[in-house]
Amino acid sequence: MDDKEIVLSYKDVVLRVSDLNILKGPCYLNDQIIDFYFAYLSSSYNADANDILLVPPSTSYWFANCQDQQSLVNDFVEPLKFSSKKLILFTVNDNEDFSAAERGTHWSLLVYDRSQNYFLHFDSLPGMHRYHALKLYKAVKGFMGTASESSSKDGAKTLKMKAVGSAAVPFFKEAKTPQQTNGFDCGLYVMAIAEVICRWHSCERNGSDGDWHSCERNGSDGDWLSAVEREVNAYLETTMRGEVLKLIEDLRKQ
Repeated sequence: MDDKEIVLSYKDVVLRVSDLNILKGPCYLNDQIIDFYFAYLSSSYNADANDILLVPPSTSYWFANCQDQQSLVNDFVEPLKFSSKKLILFTVNDNEDFSAAERGTHWSLLVYDRSQNYFLHFDSLPGMHRYHALKLYKAVKGFMGTASESSSKDGAKTLKMKAVGSAAVPFFKEAKTPQQTNGFDCGLYVMAIAEVICRWHSCERNGSDGDWHSCERNGSDGDWLSAVEREVNAYLETTMRGEVLKLIEDLRKQ
């Protein structure tokens, strides 16, 4: 099959043969695979409440590197409705070549939790990504409040962000993270941690209105940080690629 042949169109994501070849491994995951999985999680756990935001990798990268703050507010923060989200998940990538996509050597996850007003950084190689995670944190920490509209002298409308309620600016914290045992499965840890967070929050949100017994069996007790620590481990390195490939195949048949 041609590497460029389309295998699956899901939401706004297109997967090609080349993406599946990467997923089969052993390879560092690309933007498209993580983007697809985030779209799937959003559709599966967030379709009704829409209170979790899984930011596509390309958008997270733009937040970290764009110098025009106002364009970020107008083009992304407001359309993505940051102020209404309880949890916001960003990917962190260490690509320094702004002119080239699909670069970088490591993925990690930055999660904003509105209930605690903090950002937690999950890095499966500790210390590897702190600089890049802090860069993204500094770029987005001021966008977690609500937006207000103002007019310039020429009548142009602009959006400005208000503070996060009466709380201080969100702080940054490194989270205890399961550690990878090789040099290329960081993207799997990002996806696995995101899945646990979304599933836990869906169970917590739905309570007795949802399949609560199933939630209990899958570890919804405690908080989502405890769930991540309990459920994500190096075993995913041997199973998760196959699980995602099967998911793609199942979606193709629908």
